[in-house]
Amino acid sequence: MRLTDIPSVSSVLNRMESLSKLSENPKSLVSFPDVLEREWNQTKQSGNPTSSSNPNPVDSITLPFPEESKSQFPTSSQAGRNTKPNDILGTIESIAKSQGMDPNLVKAMVKAESDFKPKAVSPKGAMGLMQLMPETAESLGVTDPFDPEDNIGGGVKFLKGLMKEFKDPEKAIAAYNAGPGAVKRYKGIPPYEETQKYVNKVKRYYKDFSS
Repeated sequence: MRLTDIPSVSSVLNRMESLSKLSENPKSLVSFPDVLEREWNQTKQSGNPTSSSNPNPVDSITLPFPEESKSQFPTSSQAGRNTKPNDILGTIESIAKSQGMDPNLVKAMVKAESDFKPKAVSPKGAMGLMQLMPETAESLGVTDPFDPEDNIGGGVKFLKGLMKEFKDPEKAIAAYNAGPGAVKRYKGIPPYEETQKYVNKVKRYYKDFSS
């Protein structure tokens, strides 16, 4: 019987042969600390897929800005929505004068419609400062009802048309609220409580802005 025929001896010899082959190539020898370090690096890389290809780790960090911080940096489409009241008054002045309308009347209308809130939306779907319905906004060429300049431009154009049609400020104001058809049908301010209150409110605000 040869020694290599004994299972235990054969196993030892095979192991020794493996070790001798490893020693011939020192680069293939990996210490236990090296294994740990390699595993750790692989774990980090799997948790951050961009780390291996990104030379600057800071670039791959997403800062947890709160929502209120983001709102301090509006995009171009949001800029009009964050317009300050003073800016809105200036916009009303400019647009009303350019269309030959009384700025104080437009201010009174905006106050009654939305209380100067560019993003206001009514339960019926009226939008923006002058509360334009979607179909009305489209007919007036308003592309962004929540942009103060665009909305006011359309609203003033609509009000100006009503003034020309009815040649009476109170009827025009009532038509803005209830629709031209209702004013024509009743030949004056419709007997709607909402419309009557609206007309009186606009007249009161107009007086306030004119004083």
